[in-house]
Amino acid sequence: MSVRQENTLDMDRVYKLYVGLCLTPRSESGSRTISVAHFGTFEVRLIEFVNCNRHGSSDLWIELYRHDTQSSVDSCLCRDLDEVENLGEYLISQARELCETNVEGGLPYQHAAVGRSAMSVN
Repeated sequence: MSVRQENTLDMDRVYKLYVGLCLTPRSESGSRTISVAHFGTFEVRLIEFVNCNRHGSSDLWIELYRHDTQSSVDSCLCRDLDEVENLGEYLISQARELCETNVEGGLPYQHAAVGRSAMSVN
């Protein structure tokens, strides 16, 4: 698979991720998370947060998360699935780049997987 194909997040995949997200059990905080792509310690994930200000509604975020520091590198609220596609593609590219330039023990991290499901955020 070419680098361009791995960086691509097409609408068909976005729909599948969104359905998977809707089927994922909620965490204690009410959020749901599904992994979009994983490169070494970096993960791009789709997160649905319950919006307490609007009863019965939720916010959809796309996030670049770093597992070794347990921190968000970047995230953005998405108004629709088109934004998930565009921002997701950008964050996948960023995750790959960070993984390739981040060195641990003298060796670059290896590409782990793309499109693997994740457990809910704790």
